[in-house]
Amino acid sequence: MKKNGKFILTVFVIFLAVLGILKYSSKLTWSLNTTTTPKENAFRVSAVGEVYAKPDTVEINLGVEKEAKTVAKAQKEINEINSRLIDSLKELGVEKKDIKTTQYRINPRYEYERQSGKRNLVGYSATVSILVKTKDFEKLNQIIDSATAVGVNRLNGLSFVIEDKDAVVAEARDEAINKAKDKAKAIAKSSGMSLGRIINVSVSDNGYYPVPRAYEMDMMKGSGAEEMAEVTQVEAGETKISVRVTLSYEIK
Repeated sequence: MKKNGKFILTVFVIFLAVLGILKYSSKLTWSLNTTTTPKENAFRVSAVGEVYAKPDTVEINLGVEKEAKTVAKAQKEINEINSRLIDSLKELGVEKKDIKTTQYRINPRYEYERQSGKRNLVGYSATVSILVKTKDFEKLNQIIDSATAVGVNRLNGLSFVIEDKDAVVAEARDEAINKAKDKAKAIAKSSGMSLGRIINVSVSDNGYYPVPRAYEMDMMKGSGAEEMAEVTQVEAGETKISVRVTLSYEIK
């Protein structure tokens, strides 16, 4: 009986010791959590770098649209013009890989009777779109004039682009970084803040924006190549590359 009493007493003492350790540990953890305060020590500044560069490629979107009583006749007409166009482009030195058919459609044409509301099939409309690319801007005007001469009746637009823009983007990025650094130094000087090292850099390519050179021709309604007798004159202009940079500094 005495042995049992000693055993129970021993267990109780151990229990109290464990309880005390847990209690102390709990107080210690609580104390550490309450004395640790998150501190925002980063200063961020953004700037945009812009570079204007001349495009290196022009994309010419040409189109042919013909109407006929049958699908076969409509196809024949646009195929003949398309074939003449390709031959004329090759004569100007445009490579086959730079001539691409982007759309080929044939749609039925209907007329409606007012009184009965009946829909009658009257023929078909065939449309083909051709994208022509060239880096030789001196040939641009010749390409347009040659296309109209062989029967192309739509010039949907021109796009002046920079195909290899990595070097221009890098230049715009460097300009943005330098602007952001100068901006950060000016703000720090005015506010009395002391900047440390750069801890993060964020770069966002805002894209490039061709200077508008709208050019559209629709010769479907009573117009023809004779109206294009005057030599076409189109200039490329410049393209803007824009890059945004955000720098994060440590605050000393």
